[in-house]
Amino acid sequence: MRKLCLDLGKKTCGFAISDVNQTIAIGLENFFYEEYHFYEVINRIKYYLEESEFQGQVDEIILGLPLRMDLSESKTTKMVKKFATVLAKNITLPIRLQDERQSTKNAEAILSQGGYNAKQKKLKKDSLAAQLILEDYLERQHHEKSN
Repeated sequence: MRKLCLDLGKKTCGFAISDVNQTIAIGLENFFYEEYHFYEVINRIKYYLEESEFQGQVDEIILGLPLRMDLSESKTTKMVKKFATVLAKNITLPIRLQDERQSTKNAEAILSQGGYNAKQKKLKKDSLAAQLILEDYLERQHHEKSN
């Protein structure tokens, strides 16, 4: 089964998915929506779960949790937690919150090193951040299983 990962923002959401062996994370898209219109994100999640080529293959949603460096919560952290609560009422899959500190900054750095301009970075950074969050999650899962 696969894991679907989200990097949620006020107006964009990066999507990534794992392979069926849960060893590789693949960036899917940067999804743009009207500010705080999270029902659009929920509908996009339902598309991936029910209509896309991944239909019936996802067993868990991973949601990036933007903690501060000192692990305290920000306004954005609270927004993501509220979204997770609403999402749980709309889908039956388990939702896991994954620490995403520095994921967007790391994604921007990778894209800069790759020679992407500002417009290209804007179109790719959130899906790459979701991919990095998912890679971290998968790595932790494999580490826990091997111990």
